[in-house]
Amino acid sequence: MKKTIFLTKSQELEKQDLKSWRSMSPEERLNELELLRIQAGKFLYEYPTRFRRIIRVISKSDLIKNKSATKRTEDNLDVEKLTEN
Repeated sequence: MKKTIFLTKSQELEKQDLKSWRSMSPEERLNELELLRIQAGKFLYEYPTRFRRIIRVISKSDLIKNKSATKRTEDNLDVEKLTEN
């Protein structure tokens, strides 16, 4: 088997992509966009789930300090609740 490598510049690739997209009908373009959307969804929502098992736990005093520093209303309410005891 003979293997061939093609080297192209990014500008050439852009021209090829544009030519390819323009050769498609509107329906074909929509179908292609849907496939790209599905692929992007898999990348964004399936693969990163592996990292959700990692959580960081901070002390109560650090939590109060962090929430106090944000100056958001909901965080101020949380600080009040955390400091009641």
